[in-house]
Amino acid sequence: MSSTATAADSAPGYSLRRRLLWLLLSTIAVLWGLIAAAVFVRAHDMADELFDTQMTQMASSLLDASAARPDALPASLAAVSHGGAPDFVFQLWRLEDEDDADELADGKGHATTATLLVRSAAAPSTPLVDGDGFREHLWGKELWRFVSLRDAAGHYQAQVGQRHELRYVLAREAAQSVLMPLLIGLPLLALAIWLAVGSALRPLSAATAAVAARRPEALDALAIEQPPAEVLPLIDALNALFARIRRTLDSERQFTANAAHELRTPLAALKTHAQVALRAENDAERRYPAVPERRHALEQVIAGVDRMTRLTEQLLLLARLDPEGTTLPRRPIDLAALAIDVCAQLDGSARAQGIDISFASVDSRPGGSESGTAHGASFRLDGAAELLGALVRNLVDNAISHARGNVNVALLRTTTMIELTVDDDGPGIPEEQRRRALERFERLGERGGGGSGLGLSISARIAQLHGGNLALAASPRDGLRACVRLPAGDGEG
Repeated sequence: MSSTATAADSAPGYSLRRRLLWLLLSTIAVLWGLIAAAVFVRAHDMADELFDTQMTQMASSLLDASAARPDALPASLAAVSHGGAPDFVFQLWRLEDEDDADELADGKGHATTATLLVRSAAAPSTPLVDGDGFREHLWGKELWRFVSLRDAAGHYQAQVGQRHELRYVLAREAAQSVLMPLLIGLPLLALAIWLAVGSALRPLSAATAAVAARRPEALDALAIEQPPAEVLPLIDALNALFARIRRTLDSERQFTANAAHELRTPLAALKTHAQVALRAENDAERRYPAVPERRHALEQVIAGVDRMTRLTEQLLLLARLDPEGTTLPRRPIDLAALAIDVCAQLDGSARAQGIDISFASVDSRPGGSESGTAHGASFRLDGAAELLGALVRNLVDNAISHARGNVNVALLRTTTMIELTVDDDGPGIPEEQRRRALERFERLGERGGGGSGLGLSISARIAQLHGGNLALAASPRDGLRACVRLPAGDGEG
């Protein structure tokens, strides 16, 4: 079984629509609960105000009746004394009467004698409450609220009581009348939110469908009509990814075409030299003097294999450096020591061609040094030793291939940069052609030689990956100068 899996295979994922719906409805439900609590509390307060006013008006009516016709009061309230709703009770007392009097507390610790004039059917013969004003206490195993009022002259006292549950019932009914439409509307609201979220996510669904329906080779930009601001960054990121993939594929196609072209010629030459050697061997069997010709052909085969090996190495290195986003394994590198080592490796082949290689290094910082061989912390930077070695080798090898007699390698250290220059005294490159010389598989005039046209482009790419650049200029020796500028390392160790 394959160890790789798509994101959809490895995890089911969650529905963005369901999550949004859940979050929105949960928030609305919490708000609905808070509103319900607030409405009930407010309704209960209003019920308290309403019933307190009603009880006060009832007590005032009793006092007004006693003041209007005090002698006829018992007869006029006879019907009331035997009726009354079970949720309400009332009493009317006459104060300071010496016969058949009960004692009423005035709320200040003083007892007052009083005579019960009238009461409701459910009211007891004893006072409902002590003192004046509003009181709440248990009466008959239920919570009741009472009010006690006296007339202006202080001769009569009216007491009215009401079951507290009435207030709760009224508050509940008032809250239900307000909240029930909201509760009924919740499913409709959920449906509206579901449709709204679906409409909002439609551009995302369109983008998903557009990507899913694409052929592998279709890397043009996504075109989504009027994408929302939240989806636009995703579409832009996808389009940027498609552009990078397109550039990478184009680069690979170009690389493959160029590599095939460059390999075709050396392979044809190898075949030709091998055929010459074979023909020379047949001539030798027929006793013709063809041994020198065969030897020359075999030498050409060996030289061709060497060129093929060098070309293959450069093609492989270019393939490693080509992808976008290439990262390097970095470590501290002494560029001076690396350059000296490369020069030493190439010195033998250079001398065989009559070329002399010189090396110099200069530290231009305060307290720096100038030396023909000095190296160390002054020329330290962070990079990949293998790639930096290839960079130096390509530049020095290119200079040897075109120099008439001298190649100079120099290092210059400034405060923030390390500058590597390689000068030769060859034919040079005209200024208008130097940019082309950095392109792949580019051979120019006299400097074309037998090279692959990859050395300078590879060196430029390596410099770029190390945060630097490669520039070509005229050399003071009338040849070509290749100058690489790289950021210096921080360490001095």
